[in-house]
Amino acid sequence: MNKGNATKTQSGFASTVLLGAAAFLLVLAVVSAPEPAFQATLQALKLWWNIVFPALLPFLVLVEILMAYGFAHGAGVLLDPLMRKLFKLPGSGGWVLITGMTAGFPAGAQAAASMHRQGDLGPGEAGRLAAMAHFCNPMTILVVIGTGLLHQPAAGYLLLIVHWLTGLLAAWLFSLFRKTPHGRNDVAKPNKPARQGSLLKRAAAAALEAHKRDGRSFGRLLGDSVTRSVQTLMMAGGFILLFAVLTRVLSENVLPLLPSYFTSGLLEIHLASASISSSAFTNSAMQLAVLSAVLAWSGISAQLQSLSLMRDAGLSWSYFILKRIVHSLLAFLVMLACWKPASSLSAAIVPAFRTEPPQTGQKGNIFNLWTGFPSVLQTQIAFFLLIAAALWVISSIIVRVRR
Repeated sequence: MNKGNATKTQSGFASTVLLGAAAFLLVLAVVSAPEPAFQATLQALKLWWNIVFPALLPFLVLVEILMAYGFAHGAGVLLDPLMRKLFKLPGSGGWVLITGMTAGFPAGAQAAASMHRQGDLGPGEAGRLAAMAHFCNPMTILVVIGTGLLHQPAAGYLLLIVHWLTGLLAAWLFSLFRKTPHGRNDVAKPNKPARQGSLLKRAAAAALEAHKRDGRSFGRLLGDSVTRSVQTLMMAGGFILLFAVLTRVLSENVLPLLPSYFTSGLLEIHLASASISSSAFTNSAMQLAVLSAVLAWSGISAQLQSLSLMRDAGLSWSYFILKRIVHSLLAFLVMLACWKPASSLSAAIVPAFRTEPPQTGQKGNIFNLWTGFPSVLQTQIAFFLLIAAALWVISSIIVRVRR
């Protein structure tokens, strides 16, 4: 026992020394070259305000409100067969999955953490669902990357489809190694007495019961939702600013011989997307495959955002990182396989990718989502309804086949 405590103490001391030394070196690098660090921080701030904030704020608030009104529990009843049969997770995971696919990280982790706080998910299920629902925001892929950086919306749709499909494929592969379909806390359990009714009636009953348990008035609920969403986005902004400076320092001092997108791809997804779209590649297929892999990896910055929200809900860091690696590898391979048929369907995609050396003077341009804020919200809601309908149809098919 004492030997185990001594080992833990030594490990904690070593990690403290390493992190302290790394922080000191980062401060030293910033002080020695303040102008590049300031430019990196300014670019990251523009990125957060022009892209991340408008893309996530309305949806995070709506998700909190919908969860309080029981929509998550109703969706759990509707999608219960799909989640149990394919992914061996509770039916409430359908809500978390839809949130992650339509709002992106860290909205999926926030939805899983909220359901864990309400007692509808156990710590194991909440952690696995957060890892499963860790997707890039579709507005970032379609509007920012496809239209703003690659200047070809068709490329954005191809990236989004591959991103979603490979994420679900990775989740299914991980479910093959699980024996139990669900854990102790399952949203469908309170509704067992009402199984005589139709699926829609049971979903409505589950939503009504969850809303009664919440009990907050609309005014208080709206205030709580806005406060929690803004806190989440402020945390995300802090991560983006910190990793922007870290990326600049590592690129210029530690890893100067590697491609510019390597360090940013490892750390921060938005900076990596801009770097990859302006870098020279041997062919367009490789450029798009690298971009798809980086989107699936999502960067350490985004991973820490989700992990920080799930710190009390049992999300294992090793499991989360392994899931990201598998998703990234699948996205890279599937994009390479899909490139030829996709490019033959739309020959206009090819000129969108830069295969010649990048030109100067384009580094500071940041795409702005505020200009199309209403359309962004409408598109997100449309995606939400589309995915919910598709998953419901698959769930209904599974129920009929099992009968």
